[in-house]
Formats: sequence, structure tokens, C-alpha cells
Amino acid sequence: MQIERWKKVYLIGIKGVGVVALAKILKGLGIEVVGSDIQEKFFTDEVLKKEKIRYYEGFSQENLKKELPVDAVISSVAFLLPSSNNEEVAYAKKLKIPLLSYPQALALIFNQSFGIAICGSHGKSSTTAVLGKIFQDLGYDPTVLVGSEVIEWQSNSRVSKNFQEKIKFLKENEEKLKNLSWLKKNLKNLPLFIIEADEYRDAFLNYFPRIIIITNVDYDHPDYFKNYQAYLKSYLKFIKNLKEPKILITHKNFPFQKNTLHLKVKKINTNFPFPIPGKHFQQNLSLLNCLRKFLSLPFSKFLKSLKNYKGIRRRFEIIKKTKRLTFIDDYAHHPNEVFSFYQSLKIKFKRYKKILIFQPHTFTRLHFLFDEFLEIFKKIKKDKETKILILKTFPSAREKEILIKIKKLKTDKELAKKLNLDYFENFEDLAKFLKEKIKKGRWVLASIGAGDVYKIFDFLK
Repeated sequence: MQIERWKKVYLIGIKGVGVVALAKILKGLGIEVVGSDIQEKFFTDEVLKKEKIRYYEGFSQENLKKELPVDAVISSVAFLLPSSNNEEVAYAKKLKIPLLSYPQALALIFNQSFGIAICGSHGKSSTTAVLGKIFQDLGYDPTVLVGSEVIEWQSNSRVSKNFQEKIKFLKENEEKLKNLSWLKKNLKNLPLFIIEADEYRDAFLNYFPRIIIITNVDYDHPDYFKNYQAYLKSYLKFIKNLKEPKILITHKNFPFQKNTLHLKVKKINTNFPFPIPGKHFQQNLSLLNCLRKFLSLPFSKFLKSLKNYKGIRRRFEIIKKTKRLTFIDDYAHHPNEVFSFYQSLKIKFKRYKKILIFQPHTFTRLHFLFDEFLEIFKKIKKDKETKILILKTFPSAREKEILIKIKKLKTDKELAKKLNLDYFENFEDLAKFLKEKIKKGRWVLASIGAGDVYKIFDFLK
């Protein structure tokens, strides 16, 4: 499909963080964009309003019918699943309008660009945002797509002003990309496109980047990947998608790949000036510094950009701060992420008592990584200044089929019982408990999880 010939597209699930970013990019390419989604409000409603992109609230084939003709219908992956029964998807199929998933549509643009893909089990959103900011601060005007709202941009994406012209320049000079000296000299003329490349359901296999940065590879998404080997195999397949100049940047423990320029971080710098503490952030910044060295970008400006980073939503995000109380929210949902977040919290808030409210995200992740969750919470429990609470699991429709096959599901209640932790079924009971607990003293209250655990703060106003 030739996206440059498109005049109008219709996006189903337009409020999704990935889809709204794609909508913004498509509009930047001069394509008329319209879409639909549920009525619930998200930060993306403001992004769409700011971009003057029209959308319907609620799904109906009448919505799509009003907008015809369209060159393509692009849908969030969730609404393409048979269980979704989305009537707009069904209507597009009936009319034989080209129907693309979000990753497929994004790939049409990304694969024409000088694509930099940041992937990994943890840290890819923050790392993508930081790299996008670095290139922006250095005057390279990148197009960037992040899986969360970048506070500085008040959006989860930014679009280069001359993206189409730069794509044309790249096509005319494709063979020169093998010359690394030419690449460094012409970086500002290239259509830099930095994305957070998601591995779930092998989505990132749609992308053919020039540079891949891998933050880490810890087993995740057990509802799709049967085991760690299947998970790792997906990453190895992705590396094979590299196009010239074929640059792979990893930490030294990642398997070496032939026919690529494999840049390995041999030593992690732990002194980068960054507003959020934690070894895991310094590890990811070391990867970006490796790319900086390779591209011969100025170190002083690199450091200045890191120092002024304002963060992204739901990643160590301070919701409220007074002399006595601090409310902080984090998206951590994997055992290693939860423990890394806790360690950062300890560094940042040394003299505060802490309450961690953990909401498991998906029944399958909790079940298959149950022992790992037990291990990290046992470690945290040793800290007498920290109390852990468990909130009812946030489920996902995508795991229905696999749940049927699990004979004895390990649950949130079982986790709480084994660790002797307080467990809560709802926000009302949790809020009542917290109000009593934080009446006196200095407290940090942290909501942890990829679900809606952050809503607890609305009950504490």
C-alpha cells in the first residue's frame, strides 16, 4: 500500500495511546483523519481536541458510512479480535475497504523512515521519550511515538515539520547509508522516526528499523508467549528485520547477531544527571549514550537534555506533594519493574514511611510469574518502613481463552495470604483503610500497576 496516495482514513479506537499518536502523524502527512472510540475520557481526548481531529464516541456502522469514501480503516488490535464484535470493523470488511491493524499502519510510515526502534520488557516508554527529547534538543526534529504522554509535549508523539521531504531524501540516498561517515554528516536531513516497539503478539515484527535498542529481555506476556525461549525467539526475529546501516545496541549479555553492527554497553554509567533515581534508568541511559558516541553527538548537550527531562505519565509520576504526604503513581506490573520502582522510591524518599498499593495486571501474568512476585515482595517486606497492600487484579479480555486451560489459577488473594498482606476488593474499602493509616506522620503513597490503581487518589481528595 502507498500511504502517500491516501487522502482520508478512519481510525477505530482512536483514543488509544498508540492510535492517537498515529492519527497525529497521519495528519502531519496531510491526510484527513477521523475516528471513533468509547465515551470514557482519557488524556488523549485533549490531544485530539488540540489537533482538531474529529471522532465519534461509540461504535456504529453509521459513523463510518457518514465518512465515506475513505482510503483505509485502521483499528486498534483489540477491536480486530473476533470477541470484540465491532460493527465498524465488520462494515469495513463488508465494503472491502483496506483494513489495517495499528502496527501494520504504523509500519507503512516507519519502514520508509530512518527508524529507531526501542524495545524491551521494561523501560521502553521512558527510553523512547528521553531519546526523542535528546534529538529534539539537538535540533534534529525527529518524529517520535511513545506509549505514554510525554509531559513536556502534552502528547505521546511529535511530528517532524519536513517529514515527507526527508523521506524523499532518504529514498534518493538509500545506498549511502552504509557509509557511516555520510550518515553522521547527513543525520539532520534524514526522516528520524523513534518508536516504542511493542513485542506483545509479535507486533514489532511489522517494523524494519535502521537501529534497534534493546533495554532488557525478561519473560513477560505469558498469555501469548508460552515460555522464555518463545519470548526471546521473537526478539531474535526482530533483530533480523534490521535494514542498513543495521545497528543493534544492547547490554553485553545479549546474544550476538551476525551481519549487524552490534554495539554493546560494556560498563554502565551510574552518574548521568537524571531527575528520577534508580539503577534501571542509568542502565537505559547508558544505552542511549552508546548511540550518542556512535553518532558523534555532543556530550554536553546530551547531559543537559537528560537533566531537563520532565518525565512521562504513570512512570514515577508525582501526583501530589505536600510537607506530609506524597502521592506517586507508576505503571510497574512485572516483578522486576515493581522492585526497581521500590528501589527508586527508597532513594528519593528516604525519610518517609511508604505504602505500596499493588494491583496485579492480568490473571495470567500473576499466575505464571507468581513465584517471582512472592520473591520481590518478601524482599520489600524486610523494610519495616514500607507497607504493601494488594488490590484486586485488573483483568484483560485478551486472556479469556488461556484462562480456561489453567486448572488451578494462582490468585491475588493467594498472594496476599502467603505474604500476610492486607487485600482489598474495591477502592472504597481501600480508601477507608488508607485515610486512617495516614492521619499522622510523613507518608509516601504509591499506586503500582498497569490497570486503574491510580484511581485510588480520587478517593483520597
